[in-house]
Amino acid sequence: MLFRKTTRKRFIFLVAAFMLMMGFNTYSYVMRFHKTETEKRDILNEKAFKLFFLRTRTSADCARFLVQNEKRFMDYSSEIVREAFIYQNNLYIHFASPSELMLNDGNRDIDLLYDLFNIKRVSDNFFLNPRDTGYEVNAKANYFDHNGVWLSDDILRVRHKGLRQDLLDIADMIRQGLSGKRLEIYNSIKTTIIDNIKRIPLQENYEPNPYLSRVENIVPMNFLYILTNIREDNSTDIMDLRESVRYEGDSSIKTVRSYVDIPSRYKDNLLYHDMEIYPRYIPVHAPELLKPRWNWLLYEDIYINSDFMDYIEKLHFKGNYMFSYEKSHIIEDRVKKINDDIYSNHIFFYLTDMSVGIAFPFMISLFAFIHLKTEISFLLMFKNRIRELLFIFWLMPVFLMLIVKGGILTGYLIYLNSLGYGTSTYIVFSLLMTFMLASIAFYPINRWCFSQFIGEKINLYALHKGR
Repeated sequence: MLFRKTTRKRFIFLVAAFMLMMGFNTYSYVMRFHKTETEKRDILNEKAFKLFFLRTRTSADCARFLVQNEKRFMDYSSEIVREAFIYQNNLYIHFASPSELMLNDGNRDIDLLYDLFNIKRVSDNFFLNPRDTGYEVNAKANYFDHNGVWLSDDILRVRHKGLRQDLLDIADMIRQGLSGKRLEIYNSIKTTIIDNIKRIPLQENYEPNPYLSRVENIVPMNFLYILTNIREDNSTDIMDLRESVRYEGDSSIKTVRSYVDIPSRYKDNLLYHDMEIYPRYIPVHAPELLKPRWNWLLYEDIYINSDFMDYIEKLHFKGNYMFSYEKSHIIEDRVKKINDDIYSNHIFFYLTDMSVGIAFPFMISLFAFIHLKTEISFLLMFKNRIRELLFIFWLMPVFLMLIVKGGILTGYLIYLNSLGYGTSTYIVFSLLMTFMLASIAFYPINRWCFSQFIGEKINLYALHKGR
C-alpha cells in the first residue's frame, strides 16, 4: 500500500488546511474587489461630479471671465455650457425647439444637463406640436420642481412667488430701451408668460441628485428668448406684435415659432451674459475629470484631473465661487478613499496569496519527501520515473490552487450575473498573475525538496530504508 494510514490522514489534513487558507484569502479578495469596484463604478457614473457652476458678478465680470479662462478650461478637457445658467438658485436651461431638432442631432453638453436634472422627458414634451412645421408653435407654460419633494405647501408657495419676482426682474432687464406702444405690448406679453407659469411637481418617489440639491426650480430659458425676440423684432407692426404671444386654456403659450429659438445676438456668445443678473453661475462641463486608470499591479483605480480641481479651487478663492462648493471636497475625499481601498486590497492579496501559494506547496512537497521517500525509492528501483514523479508533486499543489481560485471566481461571477450585477473582468488578471508567479516560484523549490533523487549519485537502497 503506497500510503500508510497515518500518512494519508496527515496528507489529507495538510491539503485541507492549504485549500481552506487559500480559499479564505481568495474569497476575501473577491468580495472586497466587488465592493470597491461597485463604489468605483458609482463615482465614475455620477454625472454631477462632471459639472461645476462658477459665479460671475456682473456682465463685465462675466465677459472678462470668458476671455481669461475659456482657453484654460479647454486645456483641462473641459468647456463652458452656453445654454444654461443659475440665477437665485433656479436653473435656466435651453429646451430645443422643433426647428433646432431638425437642424441638430443633439448637443452632448445640453443632453448631460437634461440627464443630470432628470428633465429629458419633460424637455422632449415641452413643445406640444413638434412635428408641425407651421408658423406658430405651442409651448407648455411650466417650470419644474427640482428639490421640493419634502417641502410643505407654504414653502412651495413662497418659492413660486420668489420665482415670479425673479422672472419680472429679468424681464425688466431685457426690455431696456423700449418705449411707447412697443413697451406696452412687451409688458402685456411679460404678464401673459409670468402670470400663467405653473409648477410641475416631482415624480412620485423621485428624489433629486444630492450633489445638485441646492437647485430649487428649473425654468425653460425659452421664455426669456420670447421676451428678447419680442424686444428686438422691429419688422412686425404693432397689431401683429400684440398677437404674437397668446395664453391658451390648456396651460400652454402659443407664439411665433422663431420667438422660442435662441436670439441671433446670443448664437455665438454665452447666453445673457450682458444682463446684470446677480448672482449668476455658469456651468462648466469636465467630462474627463474622473476616469479609470490602469496600475502596474494589474488593477484599475480612479484617475482624477487634479490640475482642473486645483484651477477651479483657485477661481473659487478669487471670487468665482462654486455653487455647491462642498461637492469638490466630496469628490476628492471619495476618490482618495476608493483608491486607498483598491490599493490595500490588492497589496494584501498579493502578499498573502504569494506567501500561501509558495509555503503550502513547499510543505506538501516536503511532506511527500519525508513520509513517502521509502515508497518513491522502491518505485525508482524498478523503473526510472523521477521526472514524472517530480512533475506530479509540482502539479498537484498547482492544480489545487487552480481549483480553489477558479471555483471561487466562477461562483462569484455566476452569482453576480444571476443578480443582474455587472462586474469587471480585470479580477481575473490579478488572480492569474499570483497563480502563475506562485507556480513558477514553486518549481525550483519542488526540485530542491527532492534533490536527493536527482543528484549525480543516488543511493536508492539507503533512501528506501529511510536513511
